[in-house]
Amino acid sequence: MWMRRLLGSLRRLSEHRSFPLIMGLFAIALMLPSIGNGLFQDDVVHWAKLRKDVPVPEKYYGTPLLPRDSGTAFGAMRDMFAVARTKEDVETLRNQGLVPWWTSERWRVSNWRPLAALTHWLDYRFFPDSPALMHVHNLLWFGLVGALVVVLYRRLMGLASVAGLAALLYVLDESNYFPVAWLANRNLLMALSFSVLVLLCHDRWRRSARIGYGVAAPLLLALALLSTEAAVATFAYLFAYALVVDRGTRLHRALSLVPAILVIAGWRIVYNTLGHGAAGGGFVIDPGRELLAYALAALKRAPFLLVGQWTPLPADTGWMFSEQSQKWLLVRVCVFLVLLAVVLLPLIRKDRLSLFWLVGMVLALLPICATAPMNRNLLFVAIGGFGLAARFIAGVLGGATWLPRSRFCRVPLWIMCLVLLFVHVPVALAGRIWSQKMFFSLSRNVIYSTIEIPEPAGLSSKNVMIINAPNPFLFVGFPMVRCYQGKPLPALAQVLVPGWRSLEVTRTGASTLVVRSREGNLLSVDESARNARPSFLYMYRTFNALWRSSDEPLEVGGRVTLPDLSVEVLSVDSGGFPESVRFDFVRPFDDSTFHWLQWDWGSRGLGSYSDFSLPAPGETVVLPGAR
Repeated sequence: MWMRRLLGSLRRLSEHRSFPLIMGLFAIALMLPSIGNGLFQDDVVHWAKLRKDVPVPEKYYGTPLLPRDSGTAFGAMRDMFAVARTKEDVETLRNQGLVPWWTSERWRVSNWRPLAALTHWLDYRFFPDSPALMHVHNLLWFGLVGALVVVLYRRLMGLASVAGLAALLYVLDESNYFPVAWLANRNLLMALSFSVLVLLCHDRWRRSARIGYGVAAPLLLALALLSTEAAVATFAYLFAYALVVDRGTRLHRALSLVPAILVIAGWRIVYNTLGHGAAGGGFVIDPGRELLAYALAALKRAPFLLVGQWTPLPADTGWMFSEQSQKWLLVRVCVFLVLLAVVLLPLIRKDRLSLFWLVGMVLALLPICATAPMNRNLLFVAIGGFGLAARFIAGVLGGATWLPRSRFCRVPLWIMCLVLLFVHVPVALAGRIWSQKMFFSLSRNVIYSTIEIPEPAGLSSKNVMIINAPNPFLFVGFPMVRCYQGKPLPALAQVLVPGWRSLEVTRTGASTLVVRSREGNLLSVDESARNARPSFLYMYRTFNALWRSSDEPLEVGGRVTLPDLSVEVLSVDSGGFPESVRFDFVRPFDDSTFHWLQWDWGSRGLGSYSDFSLPAPGETVVLPGAR
């Protein structure tokens, strides 16, 4: 009896006209603990870019990371999310040790998000010393998202109770925690807000033929795209709408998509003309530049993303396992998705609106398959995912006509209904609490520990040579992180090789070292001893796929010349990746400016740096790999 009264109260609440406002406030309340998160990873680089009074050494200004006009509104809108757009940018970053020597010459990573950048620039104009207020700014965008999804679900579904359930599931979902808690991800919240408004305007235009809404929709789409590239997913729902919901003629439905197509095409032309996009790496793949590589990656990434949407298993999980384990996990994921499709099939066959949510959800996967699977990228996918889930749950609980007549056939549907409610309400709430704790643990023990170097006397005049860094990926922001933390910077920090393998380090002369992997190539992970155990080591490897794609091998005799040393590849494996490398330094090793470090592995891919003693000429020392 009490359950029925509770459900009735919830139904009346969801039908109240103020429910969008209530849901928006509820979304903000859920994320209040994130106000104390401070600046995290990319946020620190943005801090250096958006303030003019940061203590970053002058030599870093004029580089791709810190253009001379950093701190201006124009500079922020142009370069806040850019790392490298040209070959010269890559060379500059490599010379300063900010990207590793094995970075591809055609490597490019540059995002153009001027509208999102402008909001961050305004943060630093009005409250430059208050990350807490910047997080409040993020919370306001999330509150707007919470309110807008209620309006969208009500508009398209009609039934306020089902719309309320879909919105509740969306707001509770753990995958939206990081986009809200991480300042640098505000762009996703902004794009999503504009994109939901696009769908609302498009629906009003198609139903009422009021031209004002038809004009507003593409303008709002432009704002979404200027917030982040992920807003391309808006077209997934516009296409699904034309395919399933729109009742006009085929020609009229096709023509209704033309304004959005023109906006997206125009945006992409400007985007490419300004030199933005990604190339040369395996972590981020730009479909516009590397279509085949993207298509192959999407086949592997999409299933993990779908499982991240429908289950408590994060899409990021695959990162933590070996490649062999990932293959088995992918098989199991695909089996689950097939079973899910079978359970949902009776609903999809009979309910056109559920088909709309399904098509939109699946097509919204395509843009985020451009990068490694991450739950925080599921915000657009979740719009369709929770619309479909709510229709399914409401249909099962309400005894909808699409349910199979046989009680036996209804059993798996009831099981799935109860599982979905359990996973996306109590488990989702627990996941949000876990995410808050994980945010700080990940930052302290995994992220910053891999660039936390000892501080010898006179560090500012030292050239720190790191034999085996576990996560070279993070050194791109090393100077900014050290300055933000108030710690001294070395004159140079140079990573020689990743520290994943057991290494033989041989001193062959007064200023020459040869580093050889004892088994496998220097840029791969030894997976033989781990079997199916998760490890942060695999996460480091995934991040570092950013620098060079697997289809771009190195050649024996290939050289990279840096200001203080030159690197020559001595041998490669069958895939063309280096097994041994020689480093010829400009100065002899007895020069007092050198300070040598090594990474000492602990358990589960964790560890710390310690001083490294160079071997005598002609001698070799062995550095163990990850255990």
